Amino acid sequence: MGDVLGFYPMWYVPFMGSAMVIAIIASIHVLASHTSVGASILLAYLATKAYKEGVPQIYDYIKRYLLLLLVFSYVSGSITGPGIWFSATVANPKGISALIHNFVWVWAAEWIWFIAEVTLVYILYYTLGKIDERSWLRLVWIFAIGSWATMYIIVGILSFMLSPGHEKWFTTGSILDAFYNKNYFPHLLMRSGFMFGIAGTIGLFIASFMKKDLPEKVYKDIVKTMSYWGIGGVIFGATMFGWYYATLPERAVAMLGSIIPTWYYGMIFVILLAVLTYFVITAINQNLAKPYLALPVFILIFFLGVFPEEKIRETIRKPYIAGEFVWVNQVIARDVPAKGITSWVNHINEKGFLAVNPFVPEGLKRITPENELMAGKAIAILQCSGCHNVTGSGGLRPFGEKFNGMTDKETVYNFLANYLTPQNHPPYMPYFVGKDEELRALSAFIADMMSKGGVVSAKIEVPVSKEARR
Repeated sequence: MGDVLGFYPMWYVPFMGSAMVIAIIASIHVLASHTSVGASILLAYLATKAYKEGVPQIYDYIKRYLLLLLVFSYVSGSITGPGIWFSATVANPKGISALIHNFVWVWAAEWIWFIAEVTLVYILYYTLGKIDERSWLRLVWIFAIGSWATMYIIVGILSFMLSPGHEKWFTTGSILDAFYNKNYFPHLLMRSGFMFGIAGTIGLFIASFMKKDLPEKVYKDIVKTMSYWGIGGVIFGATMFGWYYATLPERAVAMLGSIIPTWYYGMIFVILLAVLTYFVITAINQNLAKPYLALPVFILIFFLGVFPEEKIRETIRKPYIAGEFVWVNQVIARDVPAKGITSWVNHINEKGFLAVNPFVPEGLKRITPENELMAGKAIAILQCSGCHNVTGSGGLRPFGEKFNGMTDKETVYNFLANYLTPQNHPPYMPYFVGKDEELRALSAFIADMMSKGGVVSAKIEVPVSKEARR
């Protein structure tokens, strides 16, 4: 192993953090994609019902729903899907590299299904009523299978990002051991349940606008269908959450109990209860499927359900970004014998964190009295900014609040030297890696920042050494 390690540049987003950027994009994508996947199966069921019962008016409803999928899910979803992985790649290239090396062919399969899904939604919309019903029915079921297949595949990658779930993968390196980890099936089934709730809400919204265009019996039948599927989906998803929770690693459970704000859980509970109540009401009285009720419920699903859930999911992976071997700060934290991967920790402790990172300016690789504060700021950004706002007092777990009043660098050093050790560090935080002088530089930066009110510029300026000035 050479002195320089395979670090990538660090994308630091002051105040909100790169993880928040990813969570915002992911929330929009999840809402769009879950609507699409849930709707594809619902529409396939309705098409089967229309074909078998000879109710052609149902096709009018299906076509309206397909149009909304084209405009909403397959425009915003197609943009935000790559947007998630682009922002994640910028935020943590090492983590994405680890995923690609494990799942490149799985990702290729997901893209094949996705291309088929996008192609089919256009075909379905423009051929409805123009080809025979039996052929169209086959296409809509292929569309439903393809839509769910994209979720089937991507959940395996997302679950591995949380944890392989067992030690087996570290010794086998098998793609199946990585994909079918113990969190996989509860995660898949939980999402599958909730997607029907999301799709059902949109379904009621569309039906409410078509009340005058459909025979009363057909209208009420569609509303009942959406309501019953929504009720079943919410209850099934909530039940699967219990199983999902049981498969979480200990660090994630610890974080759920101590780091995640209690009001996050309250928001999710409130929206689940509100959605379930809405479905029960419309199942009993179909005339209450009003647009001014359905649209706010759908919006609340985003702000009180999807976004908090995605934020929590991003958070409970910490300190890892992938497979319990890559920390969120890009450090390879443990050996993976099956992949020929060796931990960087000992090498960094021996050579120094700044010295082995190729993107650290030469003027900061060796700490001096002149550059100590800037070196400390560089360490804070490179080691800590994946989870913290390291230059402010607001936003994502800010240093400005966590070290409030600690203006003496020896006090900060003593705290960090005891807190961020392999023995004492919280399970959701990486411990400090690097030389003692680098920990002292980090402490000096934090103390200086607190003496300035807890807010400093994120800009790193390399001081000119005394030798260079001569």
